[in-house]
Formats: sequence, C-alpha cells, structure tokens
Amino acid sequence: MALIPKHKSTPNQSTQYLTLQETTGVFGTLNPGGYGALQTPAGFREITDILSSNFSILNYNGTLTYNGSTSPTVTEELYSTDYNNTNAQAIANGTTKSFDLATLIGVNYVDAVYKSIYYNWFFGIDVVNQVSTSGNLINVPDYTEFTNAKYISIDVTGLNVFETYEIISVNTNNTIQLNRSVFLNSDHTYKVAYESTAYFANTYNINKCLHTKISQLALSNCSCKNKSTEKLYEAVMMYMSIQPNMDLGKYTKAQEIIQALTLYCNDGSCNC
Repeated sequence: MALIPKHKSTPNQSTQYLTLQETTGVFGTLNPGGYGALQTPAGFREITDILSSNFSILNYNGTLTYNGSTSPTVTEELYSTDYNNTNAQAIANGTTKSFDLATLIGVNYVDAVYKSIYYNWFFGIDVVNQVSTSGNLINVPDYTEFTNAKYISIDVTGLNVFETYEIISVNTNNTIQLNRSVFLNSDHTYKVAYESTAYFANTYNINKCLHTKISQLALSNCSCKNKSTEKLYEAVMMYMSIQPNMDLGKYTKAQEIIQALTLYCNDGSCNC
C-alpha cells in the first residue's frame, strides 16, 4: 500500500472560522493508507517521520470547471501557512487548527465553494540521480516510495538547497517523471510530499441573511407578503441542500445554489 493523507476543513457558518483536522489515521487492516512503520516505504512513513506540512485555501475564478471527471480546477491561492515538524506531527496525531478566515482572507472570503490543500513532507529513503544529462526523468531507489506522492524536493546543489518539482508519473523501472527539467550531476538527497484535498462551502452571509428575513417575517409590511414568504421558504430549502451536495461531491451544484441565494439576498427586503 502507500500513504493516502486525508483532512477535513469544517467551516463555522456563524463565525467565519474554519477548523482543520487531519484524518489520515494509523496504518492497519482497515486503514491501509495510514501512517505506520509498515507503510510503504517501511520504516519511513510514521507520524514521527513528518518533517513539515503546509495548509492552503484556494478560490476559483468564475464557475467551477472540471478537470476530466475528477475534481474541480481551482485557481488563486487565498491563504497559506507552514507548520514545522512538531506542529505537523501534532496535527497528524489529532490536534486541530482554527483559522479566522474573515481576518486572514478579508473581503475575498465571500460565500462560495473553496478548495483546501494539506500536505506533509518526509525524507527520501536514499538518493536520486539523472537518467540522462538533462530532462525531466530521474532514477529513484524504489518507485513504490512515490506511489500517491505529489512532490519531490531535491537538494540540487548538494549544499542543502532544495528545489521542488511536481511528480507527473511513477514508472515501475524505478524512474519518475517531473513537471520540468532538472540537472543532477551526481547522487542527490531528496524529500517527498503527499497531498490531500478537501472542499468546503462558506455560506456565512447567506446564513445571516436568511435568519434576518425569518426574524422579520411576522412584522413584514411587504405588499407581496405571501409571495415573499414563498420565496423565503424556497430559499431556506435551497440553503439546506448545499451541504448534502457538498457531501456528494457535487461542488458545482453547491456553487450554483450559493450564487442563486446570494442574488436573492441582494434583492432587497421583500423580494417581490
């Protein structure tokens, strides 16, 4: 098996805080992607082996678009933070982190679907070297070490100066293809990173809007009170459907609902 990191990003729709929780867990029969001494490569993927980690939140431009049939393509990094080995290992052991996104991101933290990325770094098991004098294909000690890995960071100078490359493919002949060319004139040490992604929906403003409209319903002076009430009921039902769509991985549908409710909330008090 190979390490399969997992995390959850849980928003609080009343405070605009977000909670990060890593859920990778410990290697075992029921959790073959967890941390442990028997994880591939054996003896190198325990929680105590984690060197550092990074957590980032990304937004998108316009409507979410799909990359093939997997996950939405998301651009524009809104927030990023690094953790040293002590904090990264604590997070892997269950410690949660809380973020005030209204402060950290500011006005760009609007009601929308967001993507969060969390990844951990580990030392490589040996050294890597070049397949030829140039190019983006390198020899690795054991290709299984790179199963599910996202990045490799190579000490290209031998002076503890690391450059990071995305891993494009892992080959059974103990080579990996990188996203760009690299020049290695000897054997070089390296680090490996495994990435997990999660999506969450921020609906803070919509939540506040609906609560306000519900609280004012009995005292409404709208000329179209019945129609306004029907629209509010429909809006509440739409709001309640956001999280089920997120749970099913229907992020585009959730985003469409958020956009529709944002328009509803911006359409005045009566929505006639």
